[in-house]
Amino acid sequence: MENKISNLIEIYGKGVRILVYLLGIISAIALLFIVIVVMADVIGRFLGNGVRGSMDYVRLASAVVLGGALPYTTAVKGHIAIEFLFRRISKVQKVIIDTISRLMMLTLFILIIFFMIKHGLSLYRSGEVTSTVQLPVYWVPFWLALSFAVTSLVKIYHILRPGKELIKP
Repeated sequence: MENKISNLIEIYGKGVRILVYLLGIISAIALLFIVIVVMADVIGRFLGNGVRGSMDYVRLASAVVLGGALPYTTAVKGHIAIEFLFRRISKVQKVIIDTISRLMMLTLFILIIFFMIKHGLSLYRSGEVTSTVQLPVYWVPFWLALSFAVTSLVKIYHILRPGKELIKP
């Protein structure tokens, strides 16, 4: 029975790992896009004509970068930890504190997902667009909700496998 559960957790981990890598790739492409837009804008301004709406593009792409990087950073446990506290307590206490904090973060992420979707629907209904090139912005909260959902899946993996990263950095 324990072996079956362990196998299910590993299958779950592989699926989440694929989602994390997919969001990471999208994030990397968005970061490359930001670099290209900024370079083109700087060179264009030097030559007398910058990229119209470059700030709109950079702002939207920045949200994609941040959203896509969050699940990966969580999967490799790249966030700041309270190491000085963890050095002074037993392994059982570490697991208990880690699990409680991850459950609290999971609850917070679920609330954020709900409000991001609600906000995205509000932006969709209002027809909100960027100031210069008039690009729709309703999809940004949906993207962030997706990234928080994948991050929540990573958190669940960490709860099921305390002390292990989902992805080796």
